[in-house]
Amino acid sequence: MKLRIFVFDDKENILIVLKSHLEFQGHEVICANEPTACQAFQGNVCDHNYPCGDILLTDNKMPNMTGLEFIEHMRNRGCKGLSKNKIVMSGLFSKSEMEKANELGCHILFKPITVEEIDELIEKIKKTILPDRTLMDLSYIVN
Repeated sequence: MKLRIFVFDDKENILIVLKSHLEFQGHEVICANEPTACQAFQGNVCDHNYPCGDILLTDNKMPNMTGLEFIEHMRNRGCKGLSKNKIVMSGLFSKSEMEKANELGCHILFKPITVEEIDELIEKIKKTILPDRTLMDLSYIVN
C-alpha cells in the first residue's frame, strides 16, 4: 500500500535522503523545512474532512517550533491526522519532551537513525491504516 508521508526537517540533506528513500519504497512524500507549510501552523483551524496524509515524520529541533510543539499545535487546531501516526526524531529528548510525546501519543526516534529503523516503524504504523482510507486531495501542492 502506498502511503502519503510528510517529512519536516530544517536540514536539507536529511530531507533529500528521506524523500529519496521513502519514494523508492513506493510512497508519496511531501517535504518541508519547517512547519509553516501546514495551514494549522498559520493559525487556521483545519477545515479538511479527511487527513492530509498517513504519516508525519518530523525533526524535533527546528527553528521557530519544535516537532512536539508542532504536533500539539496541529492537534489543538483540529488536524485529522492521528497522533499515533506521527514520528518525532531527535538526538536528545529531555524528560519533559518524553512525557509530552507520551501525552500526545506520538512515536519518537533517537538520532542517528537508520533507514531500516524508519522502515520498521512505518511498517508498524502501516498495519493500522485501512487500505481504503480517504485522504485530502493535495494536488495543488507543488513539491
